[in-house]
Amino acid sequence: MHKKAINEAVQDVNLALKLDRRIVGVKFLFDEEEFERAESKKLKGKMAYCVMVRTAMTGKGVKAAAENFGCMGGAKALSVVEADEMSLSGRHYQKLGLYQDLATSKHVQRNMTFCRHKAYGVMVKPLEAYEEEPDVVLIVTNPYNSMRIIQAYTHIFGFNTAYKMSGNQAICSECTAVPFESNNINVSLLCAGTRFNAKWGDNEMAIGFPFNQFLSIVRGLYATLDLIEPNEKKAEIEARFSEVNKTPPMIRYNRNYYTGLNPK
Repeated sequence: MHKKAINEAVQDVNLALKLDRRIVGVKFLFDEEEFERAESKKLKGKMAYCVMVRTAMTGKGVKAAAENFGCMGGAKALSVVEADEMSLSGRHYQKLGLYQDLATSKHVQRNMTFCRHKAYGVMVKPLEAYEEEPDVVLIVTNPYNSMRIIQAYTHIFGFNTAYKMSGNQAICSECTAVPFESNNINVSLLCAGTRFNAKWGDNEMAIGFPFNQFLSIVRGLYATLDLIEPNEKKAEIEARFSEVNKTPPMIRYNRNYYTGLNPK
């Protein structure tokens, strides 16, 4: 997909939904040569991966190699750093006291998704800044917008029975590793670590999905818009279209599926 098509799709999402943060794309960089070619500023110090994502959502892209990761949990989930036995056995979680015993800690760890590759680093920047296709798309927003994204996904792909969440390693595992490894969408309620480090709001949650689903989800947003949105949100959508001098999609007031008024 060309940059122009990506930009248009990003604008379409922002017209359909009132997003407070930018949509972010993540690209894995598998060797030093690819890392050097990647068009983004390299971090000079260390930063947690979720803070990289938070930074990119303000418009500032970054790329990070293993030495730039300030959180080893994120580095291991993305397989920029190889997971050690302490992590894989569940003993790390048990030591922290997150779970009641080693068996539970091991069960959580075994079901948590880590990328099954060896990457040199990652690039994280606003989706519209990409000249090429990224691997994963990340959106952090409120529950209402998250609902609309899931409705859009379900309209196109059907019921997803594979959502994975534990309230831990939210941005790195739940929103990046899971979509990349499963080639499917995932939802996260975030975790205490990323809420502390990246300063997300209490009313925010996250969604990650492979880039190859992006256009389909945009299509699903518009296919379900008239059936689902209430009058006040339809008015807001029309106003956003007017601000950019674009023609809005077909919007009919007083018509949506849950009021019993079938659209004509």
